[in-house]
Amino acid sequence: MITFPPEFVTTRYPGYYWNTKTQRLFSIKVTGELREMRFNKANQWNHYRSGYQVSYKGRRHYFPIEYLKTLNSQEIPVVYK
Repeated sequence: MITFPPEFVTTRYPGYYWNTKTQRLFSIKVTGELREMRFNKANQWNHYRSGYQVSYKGRRHYFPIEYLKTLNSQEIPVVYK
């Protein structure tokens, strides 16, 4: 059974969790451990958007920091391994 600390909230895509205390995005791996995601900074030489880049169903999606800061605390259901 995998349990999450109360400061983690779910995002719109499954497998990605926002930590409201440290303001960082994490993904959950098959083994049940959380991995911190890298923040992408946009500038004039790259094609990134500012925020976190995630993959859902093989397609690239972005989580802007403005969206993540709107997420409130909630109870995450228990995931059994």
